[in-house]
Amino acid sequence: MKVLILRPKELIDETVEAFRKEGIEAYGCAFVKIERKNFEVPDHDIAIVTSQNSAKIIVENGIKLNRIIAIGKKTAEVLANAGYDVMIPSKFDSETLVKEFADIMRGKKVVAIRSDKGGDELRKIASFADYKEVHAYEILKIYGEEQRKEIEKVSRGYYDVIVFSSKTIAESFLEKCDDNCIKELKEKIIIAIGKPTAEFLKERGLNPLIPDEYCFEGILKLIKNLKDANYQG
Repeated sequence: MKVLILRPKELIDETVEAFRKEGIEAYGCAFVKIERKNFEVPDHDIAIVTSQNSAKIIVENGIKLNRIIAIGKKTAEVLANAGYDVMIPSKFDSETLVKEFADIMRGKKVVAIRSDKGGDELRKIASFADYKEVHAYEILKIYGEEQRKEIEKVSRGYYDVIVFSSKTIAESFLEKCDDNCIKELKEKIIIAIGKPTAEFLKERGLNPLIPDEYCFEGILKLIKNLKDANYQG
């Protein structure tokens, strides 16, 4: 079973290595890259950290935060290892965070530290709290020879599983994916890391699987289950 993992340039190598250590024939290609931004965190009671990228930037710059809610185990781990106290929602998505922490955030000053491509779900907090957001980084789409070759490999059926780790990555990939590439995707197993990515792929006529846990540990577990079910790839 050959698995293509699509992640940002800054994270792809460690992800592929982790999957290979677990016996998965994993390959990776970055269709986006991260460009860090200069930013200041406003006065706040609660800070929401939405990704590993934001967490690493916070830690590396020694940014002081008050109560923190993090989306994802890895995000929380980066912060906790640096001495921050962190809370996490039961599912690693913005929708669950808003539902589960609404009472804690109500009437408070809340800041989200996120990318420039973040969705609208967190902005619902503005209906019951003083909500602001700052962009710690931009997500830039990339397309060069490496990406072109991976599109070709997908188009000729080289991979059995393709993993999309964000909506922006899915957008970047599908913008270069012709009819034959789409046809191959429909015949393969595709995995979306969470609901926004899955919804985007469904709008494009694809039928993605979603892990029970919206993180790469959840994706790895899903792929192992597919292998254990005697998937023939």
